[in-house]
Amino acid sequence: MFRQIAYAARNSAKLASRAATFRAATLRATTSVGSMMRPVAFTPVKFMRFSSTGSSLTKEDVLARTVSVLKTFELKNSTDKIELETQFTKDLGMDSLDYNDALVALEEEFDVVFDDKSANEIKTVGETVSYVLKNYLPEQQDLDKEVR
Repeated sequence: MFRQIAYAARNSAKLASRAATFRAATLRATTSVGSMMRPVAFTPVKFMRFSSTGSSLTKEDVLARTVSVLKTFELKNSTDKIELETQFTKDLGMDSLDYNDALVALEEEFDVVFDDKSANEIKTVGETVSYVLKNYLPEQQDLDKEVR
């Protein structure tokens, strides 16, 4: 429940920001020439992610942190090496509850949210790493963590 509320709050803040920017971008600037109003050419705004620290995650960083999180669980199939091709159920012996617990731990580690559809589709560690890289937002100093 808390996860859904936090996800909804984060998305509503993002959507409100995007909507305000879109409204500002779609207003047509005009100039007056004599008594006639004429539209001025406008360049649309591109949305970009900015990091306050300038650092971003690499695939190797995400894999190393993911492996360290997974090693905190009692794995039924104890494998010494967890790689990108490692499957949660087949190679690590996780059942659905272990898998959900691992995803929650990864959400806390990387401050991302695995939506239900993605969580059901992810089968390997590599897919998890790709999802985190795709959905990771660098921490910003001016935003409250509860809003993110």
